[in-house]
Amino acid sequence: MSLALAAVIGFVIGYRLEMTRAGYISMALTAIGFSAGQIAHLLLAQNRASMTLLPLVVGLVIVLFMLLGGVLRVTLYRNQKNA
Repeated sequence: MSLALAAVIGFVIGYRLEMTRAGYISMALTAIGFSAGQIAHLLLAQNRASMTLLPLVVGLVIVLFMLLGGVLRVTLYRNQKNA
């Protein structure tokens, strides 16, 4: 359920920001932030049983759906402009 929520959030943000400078910056900061969170989680884990890739997976889902939302908006805008 949390991955679906992350996908929806990423899609909405990507659709709103489109493929602008702010969109690219937010995608880059999201990817770097969740990767840093994964590294911090790795360093702070007390034992191997508590390790999870969830921060990395959530960040990846958000960034991919941000990209999908931005590309979809650009595609829809170009199709409306050409019609």
